[in-house]
Amino acid sequence: MTPLGVLGLPTVGVALESAVLAAGVQAILAGAGLHPPAGDEGPDVLIVDDRWLPDAAALAGQAVVALGSRAWAGTLHEVLSGGWAALPLDATPGELVAGVLGAAAGLVVAPPGTLHPEAADDDPLPADVTLTPREHDVLALLAEGYSNKRAARELGVSESTVKFHVQAVFGKLGVQSRAGAVARGVALGLLSV
Repeated sequence: MTPLGVLGLPTVGVALESAVLAAGVQAILAGAGLHPPAGDEGPDVLIVDDRWLPDAAALAGQAVVALGSRAWAGTLHEVLSGGWAALPLDATPGELVAGVLGAAAGLVVAPPGTLHPEAADDDPLPADVTLTPREHDVLALLAEGYSNKRAARELGVSESTVKFHVQAVFGKLGVQSRAGAVARGVALGLLSV
């Protein structure tokens, strides 16, 4: 691992089960100037998902950002002595970057209410989500990392039309970010990985 003071920003490894979600997370990180380690060096911060929950002890000695279940907050508290973040799958890009930087700095980062035992379990997935064909097209382009402008060119519509469809998709899926929409779309079977 590279000392943070030398280069300023931590290196980040992404170990997510969903290739689509991993690509979205990597795009967000690259946009913030956060990159994977060079060569054989291990990352300063590792981003994981719920697939790692059963083997969380393997993360000891690592700064971790866990995306998914609220169970991460209690689990990481028990197995890690350094910094970590426990964020929902639909964390905004700003929350994701803050989680990485906080974990790298040795801090604990979690949304309000996550660290309290009386907090409710994760919000359930919407029972029945039906997207229009155009909303489905927009969701698929979000999964590929398209900007609104590029999606508008691809679909032959205006950028404001794409923005309208993105907001409709967010509302129907109950999310607030592109990464959240992609994750929820995969979970509901609306996108294939």
